[in-house]
Amino acid sequence: MPRARAWHRFQSRGDPSAFGTRCTNDSRDSPVFNFARDILNRARAPMPLMARPAFGREMRTSVFFSFALAAVDGGVIGVFARHTFKDDASPATLTLAVALIVAASELANIISFIWPSIAAGRAKVAFINTLQGLILLLVACIALAPSSSVGLWMVLGLVMLARVCWSGIVTLRTTIWRANYDRESRSRAVGRFETTRQLVVAIGGLCIGWLLDADPEKFRYVAPVAALVGVVGLSTFSRLRVRGERALLARERLGAERAMSPLGGIRTVWRVLRQDLWFARFMGAMFTLGIGNLMLTPLLVFIADDTFGMKYGKSIAVVTTIPYLVMPLAVPVWARLLARTHIVAFRSIHSWAFVLSNSVFVLACLLESKSLLFLGAGLQGAALGGGALAWNLGHVDFAPVSQTSQYMATHVTLNGVRGLLAPFIASALYYWLHRLIPVDSPITAGAAALMITTMCCVAGGVWFVLLRRQMGSLASPKTRAV
Repeated sequence: MPRARAWHRFQSRGDPSAFGTRCTNDSRDSPVFNFARDILNRARAPMPLMARPAFGREMRTSVFFSFALAAVDGGVIGVFARHTFKDDASPATLTLAVALIVAASELANIISFIWPSIAAGRAKVAFINTLQGLILLLVACIALAPSSSVGLWMVLGLVMLARVCWSGIVTLRTTIWRANYDRESRSRAVGRFETTRQLVVAIGGLCIGWLLDADPEKFRYVAPVAALVGVVGLSTFSRLRVRGERALLARERLGAERAMSPLGGIRTVWRVLRQDLWFARFMGAMFTLGIGNLMLTPLLVFIADDTFGMKYGKSIAVVTTIPYLVMPLAVPVWARLLARTHIVAFRSIHSWAFVLSNSVFVLACLLESKSLLFLGAGLQGAALGGGALAWNLGHVDFAPVSQTSQYMATHVTLNGVRGLLAPFIASALYYWLHRLIPVDSPITAGAAALMITTMCCVAGGVWFVLLRRQMGSLASPKTRAV
């Protein structure tokens, strides 16, 4: 009898009629109910049988390794640096250092073009595992940073190195995903991985904030513990297998990936953009939208402290925790859209979510409303839910199978270029506006700076809409790479 009940539950899991049995017939016939039911069934649908072992191992890795990532998340470590070293550096130096720390993830991506060459012909799981081990070591070393200006730059260096290693993982793992999952299950799997990672980082970041509010010196214990938990994820990932890896490595050894050598990487990035003009235009729109979003995070760290007087916990909540907690709610909706549309069509819709969140942040600063600030953080999380999916998978709609890593490296490298520019623009802009705008002015430096980030997002959204119209039938699901 128990087996019969279990089998019935298993069968009803994918049966639309089993969803919401307590609802009335009228409610089940409503478009809203059908839409919600479709999203839920897709989100919880099991992976294809052949993909389940890989999915299970990657999911467990996402859980445990993300504890270490929480310690070097831009929002968490940026707030930590802003408050911990506030009395040890000049305002201009602290502003620049915090902006660099917050943008370290994107800044490190500028060298992503070297990873396909270094990893060419090598087992991807073992290579990525080495990078993960280095990240754990660097996270643990944060505990050794002294409480001085030297400690500020030491934290910046450790975070930057950790993010350089993470850029390699981001560049290479798409090759594993493409081998282990088909088109539809790939979007679902990556959505679940990103959801898990963001949840762990959100909860971990909030806990770190609470601990630092009680005693700022507790970071000397938090960092090593986070690295120790990450070792579990390291061990789990080492047992992952890649389907068709022998043939993939053979193609790489023949030269499909060696074209992207460390010295010739920039030329290869340029060649990818020159040969695929649609992808180049897509990257241009991404650059415009991305520069506004990359400027946003350091500005929020400054604004939470200067305008709203928030300490560790609340600042981390605005910059990291609330957006990351909202992301899982938005990922199934965005994943459903991404699975059915070309990435250009997806971005032409999704970009306006960033415009909305930035606009709310501007209002929060103008009205000095913490409620609007928290609302803006939630809307930002909803936008980031789709951004995480599109950022990891968007290049696949353009790239030939043998050039997946090259396209991803091109995308990530250009992200590194805007990551190089954004910290300097954000810190200089905020510092200049803070000195220029009078204290009694109704428009604060934070509000003025956020207006500029909003305009960048608007320009990016308009560019995607125009690109979608120019591509026409090319921006349709039938013309995508598989």
